[in-house]
Amino acid sequence: MTTPLITLSIVSHGDSQKIAHLLASLQKHEPDTASRFQLILTDNLKDKLPDVDPAPWASLDMLRNEQPLGFAENHNRAFELARGTYFAILNPDLIFEQPVFESLLASLQTHNADLIAPKIVDETGALQDSFRPLPTPIELIQRRLPGYKFKPYLPDVDGIVRPDWIAGMFWLLRSETYRQLGGMDNSYQLYFEDVDFCTRARLQGMNLLVDSKIRVRHDAQRSSRAKLYYLALHTRSALRFFTSPVYRKIRSKF
Repeated sequence: MTTPLITLSIVSHGDSQKIAHLLASLQKHEPDTASRFQLILTDNLKDKLPDVDPAPWASLDMLRNEQPLGFAENHNRAFELARGTYFAILNPDLIFEQPVFESLLASLQTHNADLIAPKIVDETGALQDSFRPLPTPIELIQRRLPGYKFKPYLPDVDGIVRPDWIAGMFWLLRSETYRQLGGMDNSYQLYFEDVDFCTRARLQGMNLLVDSKIRVRHDAQRSSRAKLYYLALHTRSALRFFTSPVYRKIRSKF
């Protein structure tokens, strides 16, 4: 069986319409999806995601969970089936408005990146805060206070940003890199697994990049600000990270 270039991992939480739009945008803007992309779809709410036509993809795997699993565990399980040279994690509510992967792969090679992402914008074209400095307990509190304003990193002359961590709504990395880091930590539930993963990557001397010349659209939901359940999950994951050896090591090193 031919090795696909990229394995795409997408998890649905009842997001069938969003995923249909995402896949249609991929087929429209990305060339040769039938030879380049292995698609792995995870239905986290068992049988809420209709079957998908496998024809446009090099291969298609659909995983249907008996019980909902966390963000990290879902993508780690998908990775067990990954055959691509590269592994990409995509949120279901992304929309491609231009070719992305060829430029990202070129940028990854040129700038010696280990994990790379495009700039993420909303439907108005406004930049979303998908890449940030290492969080601190004080910074998390400040983000919820009135008057807080997101201050993005400024790209260098090549349009490259080198943040401390990149939100897991869109990642592209070599499959070997994901394997080397042992995937994401399953003990996190929905929040901070991406912070932990990126921090462990930095502790191993890996480079995280955002190429601001490449963009993908995303509609953020901000669930932790709207529902107490998600706020509780966010708080628990934050406490886990801030008391972890990973956080202590990165604070002592940088």
